[in-house]
Amino acid sequence: MMVKMKKTKIIAFFGILTFILISFSIPSTIFAPAKETGSSADPLLIGKTSFGYDLDPANAWDSASYDIIHQVSEGLFAYDLGDQYLRTVPRLAADCGTWSEDHLEFTVILREGVTFHNGNPFNAAAVKASFDRLIHLVEIGVVQTAGLYEPLNGKLVIAEMVVVDEYTVKFVLNYVFAPFVSLLCFTASMIVDASVMPADDIISPYGTLIGTGPYKYLSNDGEKLEFEYYPEYYRGTPAVKKFNFIKYETSSEISAAFLAGDVHMGSYDPDFLINFLGSDKLTVEQPKPGSIITYMGMNNILINQTIRQAISYSIDYDYIIHNIYRDLIVRMTSVIPPGIAYHQPQNVATYDVSKARRILIEAGLSQGLDEDSEDSEWIALSESSHPIASYNYTFNQGSVPRPENNIGEEALTSLSLIGISLELTGVTWIEFLYKLYFYHNELNLYVIGWMPDYNDPFTYINPLFSPNSMSNSAQVNDPWLQEKMMEGLTEFNETARAQIYYDIQEYIATDLMPWVFIGFNNGISVHSNHVTDLQRNAMGYFYVFPLTWYGEKAEITDEFFQYCNTCGAPPEAEKERIKLPGYNLIVMLGIDAATVISIINGRKKCKRNHVI
Repeated sequence: MMVKMKKTKIIAFFGILTFILISFSIPSTIFAPAKETGSSADPLLIGKTSFGYDLDPANAWDSASYDIIHQVSEGLFAYDLGDQYLRTVPRLAADCGTWSEDHLEFTVILREGVTFHNGNPFNAAAVKASFDRLIHLVEIGVVQTAGLYEPLNGKLVIAEMVVVDEYTVKFVLNYVFAPFVSLLCFTASMIVDASVMPADDIISPYGTLIGTGPYKYLSNDGEKLEFEYYPEYYRGTPAVKKFNFIKYETSSEISAAFLAGDVHMGSYDPDFLINFLGSDKLTVEQPKPGSIITYMGMNNILINQTIRQAISYSIDYDYIIHNIYRDLIVRMTSVIPPGIAYHQPQNVATYDVSKARRILIEAGLSQGLDEDSEDSEWIALSESSHPIASYNYTFNQGSVPRPENNIGEEALTSLSLIGISLELTGVTWIEFLYKLYFYHNELNLYVIGWMPDYNDPFTYINPLFSPNSMSNSAQVNDPWLQEKMMEGLTEFNETARAQIYYDIQEYIATDLMPWVFIGFNNGISVHSNHVTDLQRNAMGYFYVFPLTWYGEKAEITDEFFQYCNTCGAPPEAEKERIKLPGYNLIVMLGIDAATVISIINGRKKCKRNHVI
């Protein structure tokens, strides 16, 4: 049986690894000097190791596919990528829409004078046809994004699309769903010209995508994707008139192309960061916390709350962040990451072995050991035939060293200091995925990443903590949390909804402790000095239209005039308190004389005899 996995979440797992220094050794290759020639008439060249899995917005669920589609297609609403809170703005909509009193009907006035790239008109009939196609594909089980449009017990959120007049459309919902406007920002909600799309299937990655966006999708020969500015685009004129995605086999090849001046943007191998810092042709931007979370899941059925709390205090987070992830993540302070609506840092568990032991002692689980017992006694208990508890740590062993492998070694050492035995179990990636989605009982402890589908806490809280969700691999089933999750889905008052998610975050982080909170990704951007005004954002969305290219700025003549929500923006008094600390790139990389030596030498021996 072929099983379709949720690619966004798989990409989340791999995506954070893309920005992690597995080994900081400096490549020995001597690169040619970067090219000096060029002008704004030249195409922007973007290095990619993947052209994505899907060209059809209805089915796209991976970041590489988003990078293509978001240049060509648009939704009724979008995020202001220049806003730290990613608030929603009208895009193909002319206003923010109007809800009925019972929040079961949402009416949207559309922009006039917009056309698809083939010249066909954009109007209410086109919007209805686009959503009718999406709903049909969901109902017949063709698209992997189906669950987002059936968020509650497999029931469609959209009941009917109604054309009110030529430029007004109405969504009729089956039930109240507060994140609905955020769902309309998701890629699958982007408007396609349904008259040229297959009705009962998705287009292939080598098909033709026609949208209303700033760029026309021209061709894909397997080695290069070509895009060209659509001159009838209603929002203005970009500085980048043409751009190409160029296919490379590895991120190391892209990194070499960066240094040679053959690409201007793209993915890269973190081993090359030191080389990038030494180039006067490249810009290396400060780390920016993103929306990918990395956590150690704990089987909440097998591992009770007391032991989960003890485990959370036994883990050396500084060691994991600094020595395993090389500071390319920052400590995870909430289940909702910064940049996502209603993020609020919590007083999460810190590394405190004494506190972890006290939790076990006070619960009567320490088998006679007390706070004065030596480390050797706790370790001996963990290695005995009757430890406080015994668990497995499952990881994807893969063919190359991975951070989660080393986290397993760290956890084994940490848990032995509180009398708990841990067995490390390496499996293939496919085996790991099957356990993660279908055989939750076979997982005790494991590390995984998660990224959002759209900017709303629903995309973190409900899939990861609802008992009926296949993504709830930790098997969380908490009545209080269930009640709060449902409140969050039906509450439209911004202040009240924020408070619900503040309460949820506090409860999960300080009481329930279903996971070990590890980190938020802390991405570094590298690009040519000729590229500026890159809109870095927590969602990780890439958007060419506003870029400045060789000093030429985009002329955006029709920018948004209003935010459609204040979602995620805290009161002024809260803003300073919840800021994450800034990170100086040089300090973060540790590039002083002593550290450069250790970087060049590669893996160094660290405290407690851990070796990276």
